[in-house]
Amino acid sequence: MRPDATASADRLADGATNSVADSARLRAPSRLTRQHFALYRGYLDGVSEAQLHASYGDAGTDVRATRRLIDALRDTLSVLARRARDTEAAHLLRLRPGSIPLFEPPPATAAPTLDEFRENVDPDGVYSESELLALYQEAYPPVTSPALDRRAARNVRLRRRQADALARMEASLAQDPSPEHPIDGWFEPAITMRLTSASLATIADVIELIERRRHRWYAAVPRLGPKGAQRVVDWLQLHAQALRHTFSPHALVPRRQWRTGEMSPPPRSETDGSDVFVIAPLEVLRVPARLDGSKGSNRTGAGARFDTDVRAISAWLDARSSSEHTRRAYRREAERLLLWALVEKDKPLSSLDPGECAEYIGAFLPNPRPAARWIATHRSERCLATWRPFAGPLSDRSRETARSILSALCEWLVGENYLADNPFAGFARVATPPVFESATRSLDLEQWRNVLLSVERSDYSFSEHRDRLALLLAYATGLRRAELAAATTDALSVGRLSGVIGPVWRLAIDEGRGASRSVLLPAAVVEALGENLALRGLCAPLDCPEGTPILAQARGGRALTPDGVGKIFKGIFANAAVFMEAREPGTGRELKRASTHWLRHTHSAHALGHGATLREVSIGLGHADVSTTAVYLKNEDIGRFLGVEKLIRSASMSAKTAEPS
Repeated sequence: MRPDATASADRLADGATNSVADSARLRAPSRLTRQHFALYRGYLDGVSEAQLHASYGDAGTDVRATRRLIDALRDTLSVLARRARDTEAAHLLRLRPGSIPLFEPPPATAAPTLDEFRENVDPDGVYSESELLALYQEAYPPVTSPALDRRAARNVRLRRRQADALARMEASLAQDPSPEHPIDGWFEPAITMRLTSASLATIADVIELIERRRHRWYAAVPRLGPKGAQRVVDWLQLHAQALRHTFSPHALVPRRQWRTGEMSPPPRSETDGSDVFVIAPLEVLRVPARLDGSKGSNRTGAGARFDTDVRAISAWLDARSSSEHTRRAYRREAERLLLWALVEKDKPLSSLDPGECAEYIGAFLPNPRPAARWIATHRSERCLATWRPFAGPLSDRSRETARSILSALCEWLVGENYLADNPFAGFARVATPPVFESATRSLDLEQWRNVLLSVERSDYSFSEHRDRLALLLAYATGLRRAELAAATTDALSVGRLSGVIGPVWRLAIDEGRGASRSVLLPAAVVEALGENLALRGLCAPLDCPEGTPILAQARGGRALTPDGVGKIFKGIFANAAVFMEAREPGTGRELKRASTHWLRHTHSAHALGHGATLREVSIGLGHADVSTTAVYLKNEDIGRFLGVEKLIRSASMSAKTAEPS
C-alpha cells in the first residue's frame, strides 16, 4: 500500500513550529511508515518523480501530490534529525539528488597503439619521441586522474553517509502496522474513507471482513472496486509478518479457480489417535483402515478392480458422469451416503444392508440429525472446516433423486464385482417425478422473435451488443450458462459440411476429464461475434490472442462468470417482457420467469421441430442418454444447422423491419 500523501496534511511534526517558514511548508503524514522511507530513498537515489508516483503515490491523485509529499518528508526528517541532535543527518537528508553525484567516467573510445598513432600522425618521423607521446596523450587522455579519483571517492563516502543517516531515522521513527491500529494513516485517504463508511475502524476489522467474505469482500464496502481492494490486500500481505496474519489462498481466489490439490485436509481429533474419523469432502476424506471397505460384509471377495469404498466411488464417477454438472450431483449423493455409513453406523458403505439403506432414504434424509454435524449454517466452501454435506432437510423429490442415483451406483458396483448385492434394489419410488413439459419452459416462435426484437438496436453500446451476441449464441447452440462463460476463440474452427454452402464454424466444448463435443455456429452468430471482437479492438475470431473469451465483461475484457451470464439473460427476458406487454398486455407475463436454461430448451424444441434428429440434438446438448433429450419431442448436423440458422435470420429480418421500440 502506498504512503498516505494527504492524510492529516495540516498536522505538523513535533517540534517543527520553530520556523514560521517551515510550518508554512510542512504538510506531513500523521505517521512515518517504511513505505515513506522507501519513497524518500528512491528520491535520493535519483528515481524520477513520475516513477515514484507510480510506485508509491496515491492512485487517486497526480504526480504533484507525490512531489508535495517528498517536500514534506524532507522538512519533517530534517526537523526531527535536529531535535535528535543528529546534525549530520539533518544536513545530508536535505541534499537534493544530484548534489553528490557518483563519478561516471567518460565513455571509453578504442585507443590505437603508439605505433599505430605514429603511422597515422607522423609517418615521416618529424616529431621526437617525447613530442609524439604528448600528442598521443592529448588525443587519448587517461580515463582517470588523481583529482577525479579523489572527487569520486568523496562522493561515494557522502552517499554512503546519506544512506546511513536515512537508515538511522527509519530505525527510530518508522512504525510497523499492528492489527489494533486505526486504519487512518495506513491507507490512502480515499480508501480510508470508504473503509470507514463500512464501519471498519481498525486493520483487524479489515482482515476479519476479508476472511469472512473472501475474494469479493469489497462488495460490502461502498464504492470500493476490485482495484482498490487489491491494493488493500497487497498492503496486508506485504505486512503479513508485522500483522501476524497470513491469508489463506482460498480467501483471495474465486471458488471456481480452486483446485482439489489446494484443498486442505481437515484437522484430526487427538482424542483417539489415527483411527478417529472426521467429516470431510470426498477428495480429502481420511477413512480409518477398519472402515475403508476393504473387508465390507457385502463385498464379493474377488475380481474387483478397486479395494476401498472411496476408490470404488471415484471409479464410478469417472465412468458414469458425462459432464461436470452430472459429476457434482453424483458425487454429492455418494458422499452423503458414505459419510452417513461411517459416522452414524460406524461401518463402511460396502457393509450396508437393505434395512439401513431404507432408513437412510426414509428417515435420515428428511431430517438429518444432529443438525450441527450434518447441516451447514451458511454456504461454505468444500475446503473449509465449516463445510457440511447438507444445506437442510431433503424434499420428497430430492430423496427420489438420491435413491435413483445411489441405486445406480450400487448396481454398477455389483457389475464391477465390488458389491455382492445392490442394497437399494427393489425400493419403491419416494415420489413420482413431475412430467416435464418443455412448452412451459421454452419460447415459442412468436416469443423468440419478440425477445430477439427487444435486443435489436440501430446503434449498440458494447454491453448491448454483447448481450445480443449471448442471446444468439445460447439459442443457436443450447449451451449451458457455464459453457457459455467458458467459451473462447481458441475453441473455434472452420470446415465444410455436406449439404451446406460455404464454411461452417464449430465451437468445441470441454466437458472435463479429456472429453469434449462440438456445436455448430450459424453465420449470423459468427457475424455478431466478429462485430463484438471489433468493438473490443480485436481482430478476426481465429486470429485473436489465446484465451480470448467470446462473451467478455464490458470493463477489462475478462470472461464473464456463469452467474454473470445468468444475470444477462434475466435482464434480456425482463426487458422483453416489458416490450411484449407494451405491444399486447398479458403476453409478456411468462417471460418474467425465464432463465438461461429456457434457451437450452428452446434450442432443442425448435431444432427438433425443423427436422434435426433426436440423437443429433442429444449430442449437441451433451446429454449422456438420448432419453433425456426425448422430453423435447411433440429428426444429423444439417437439420440442426439449417433449422436454427433459418430461425435466427427470419427473426432478425422481422426485427429490422419492425418499428423501433
